Amino acid sequence: MGNAANSAALFLLVPYLVNVLTPEEYGVWALLEIAIQFLNMLTLAGLEVGLMREYWFLADGEERTRLAGSVLFTVTLWGGVLFAIGTALVLISGTPSFPGAPRAFIWALGISWVEAVFYIFLTLFRIREHAILYVMLSVGRMVLFMGVAIGFVQLGYGLSGALFGRLSGTLLMLIPAIILGFRYISPHIDRKHLIPVIRYGLPLFPTNLASYVLFGSDRYVLQHFATLEDVAVYTFAYKLAAVLDVLITRPFAIDWAPRRFKIATQRDAPSQYARILLFYLWAAVAFSLLIIALTPLFYRWLAPQEYWPGMKVVPVILLAYLIYGLSYPLNIGIMLKDRTHYLPMIGWIAAAVCLGLNFWWIPAFGMWGAAWATVVAYIIWTGGIAWVSLRLYPVKYSLWQVGTTLAAGMVGYAGLWLSDKMMLHIDDLLLITLRLFWVIAVITVEGLLLWHYSRKKAADNLVVKVS
Repeated sequence: MGNAANSAALFLLVPYLVNVLTPEEYGVWALLEIAIQFLNMLTLAGLEVGLMREYWFLADGEERTRLAGSVLFTVTLWGGVLFAIGTALVLISGTPSFPGAPRAFIWALGISWVEAVFYIFLTLFRIREHAILYVMLSVGRMVLFMGVAIGFVQLGYGLSGALFGRLSGTLLMLIPAIILGFRYISPHIDRKHLIPVIRYGLPLFPTNLASYVLFGSDRYVLQHFATLEDVAVYTFAYKLAAVLDVLITRPFAIDWAPRRFKIATQRDAPSQYARILLFYLWAAVAFSLLIIALTPLFYRWLAPQEYWPGMKVVPVILLAYLIYGLSYPLNIGIMLKDRTHYLPMIGWIAAAVCLGLNFWWIPAFGMWGAAWATVVAYIIWTGGIAWVSLRLYPVKYSLWQVGTTLAAGMVGYAGLWLSDKMMLHIDDLLLITLRLFWVIAVITVEGLLLWHYSRKKAADNLVVKVS
């Protein structure tokens, strides 16, 4: 719930923003959104991961408060430096032609700084397993962000009002975060405790940067070769497909991070890993088909007609997200054998391919080129991780079951595609009902087959143990 809340405002605001902002303004919002993501990554610099890694290895509570304080104040000071440098560059460079400039750029710099500090507190509560505080702060920020943003947009501030809502929502929730978390923080920087965190977290930055290129480069290249309106249309399609990431992939990744190590201690670990891959793949395929089935309805309900051309690329972006999500259950060998240095290598190969294909395909094919470039790049990313991991830690996956799950997905999509081509004159509500019925039938049959396979494997393992 907390993780979903941290992303929900950016999704729940989309129907409102695409209806009250011009496509050009929403295109700028989309570009600034991924720019803020980059600035957040640059401000945190992997220190939040290092904090999670080192916290419980310290001997007592006093050392832990020094560690948390060192990380918090380092991120705060570094974020302030980046804000000052960025603001100076924006003011010196003159006023760009983007809507809301230069104020929108300064809001974006401030948002990234405040969100990075807020995220350190969320990380601290997550480490200490204060789930209620984590959820309360996350949901509170979501509500304030949306409320203030809508209020200022309604008052006529447009894009700047939406950005101010994001900044003020985080600032207002940072106050209770400081009050509730201050007991876990020593108010100074201790180099002895900070250096191990930097050594662990900073090398992850190249991998995160490669992931950022994979995620965000298509919209920047699209803006270069097309228009902000095209960016807006493509981004709305991207947001719709990203529901798969928010509701399936990210929750799985959060649970998977510690669970894969726990499974490794058990006797039947490889067979468990194989079954988990199958059920994750089934869930991702099923949810992707449901989104595709409902896409026409979402567009009619949520978006003006200017955004409807992006409807056709939603399945391609969903395919990209599905392929990317498979990198989590397939990364076992790299993580168990502590070979994380392979990740930036794989990431930058995929990022280079992504950039090259974006500059090649987007001028010729527009949004289609951007979407398919992402698919190819994620195939390289997930394929590289799977290949290295299997060499380090062999797992005997059931290729037959993986194949049948993918085949079920293709059958389900074929039925949806045919419904678009052959049922043009059917009532919209009836068409959506038929599409949903088709998807549910296909994924239910495949789910039952997987369940039968899982029970059979569990019984086989029990016989081996008894023997």
